[in-house]
Amino acid sequence: MGIAESATVDRDDLVELGKGLVSLVVVLAAWEAAAQMELVRPYFLPALSEVLLRFVELTLDGTMIEHGYLTIRRAIIGLVIACTLGIVVGVLSARSRVMAWFWDPIIEVGYPVPVIALIPVFLFWFGTGDQPIIALVTVGCFWPVALNARNATRDVDENLIWSARMMGTSDRQLLRKVVIPAAAPGIISGIQIALPISLIITFVYEMVAGTSGLGYLEIRGVRSFDSVQVYAALIAIMILGFVFDRGLRVLRARLLAWT
Repeated sequence: MGIAESATVDRDDLVELGKGLVSLVVVLAAWEAAAQMELVRPYFLPALSEVLLRFVELTLDGTMIEHGYLTIRRAIIGLVIACTLGIVVGVLSARSRVMAWFWDPIIEVGYPVPVIALIPVFLFWFGTGDQPIIALVTVGCFWPVALNARNATRDVDENLIWSARMMGTSDRQLLRKVVIPAAAPGIISGIQIALPISLIITFVYEMVAGTSGLGYLEIRGVRSFDSVQVYAALIAIMILGFVFDRGLRVLRARLLAWT
């Protein structure tokens, strides 16, 4: 790619980014205007300027950073465990009849279950703290990862597998060098589905029974009738979700550059 082509691509990206920001700016401006004109009671919708000021204050005094770190840690640990187990189970279920016989019914039944409904059960079993949150995130994220890994592995072109076997590729090499790379787009799609699920589960658990984290910070504002803190925590949650989603998209683009 030449310099001129690169400049054109960068310019096009900036134009698309600008178009995408227009609607966001309009919504935020409408929010501030509605609050300033008191079209909505301040308790229900505080001014955006007040919310941003509180967000900055909580960030500077370390409160937002501390709670954000705890939320990120819980979500990421649970997601990593779920991805590890889900990829292994999904790939093996697609390659082994015994594994398929055992896991296919479990995946099909477990995938549609709303994981949030299991929070009372996990509270009953494990109580509060990091462990039950991580465990529930693992359970909730396991299903989409395992399902997508299984389906992507089953959809690998059989001609690739036959060609590799004709060249004397062993089963282990076949799995590592042919099957998993060919199934990688589907596997990463499963991880992209699981990512917001991990954050949602973490936030909700923190709101219901947490003593720390962004979800707890938000629900603490509700309990103290501090709507500004509620919206400040909500903005932090939105920023966190956006950053994680964009980061995973960039990682996907680099890992699948060969496709």
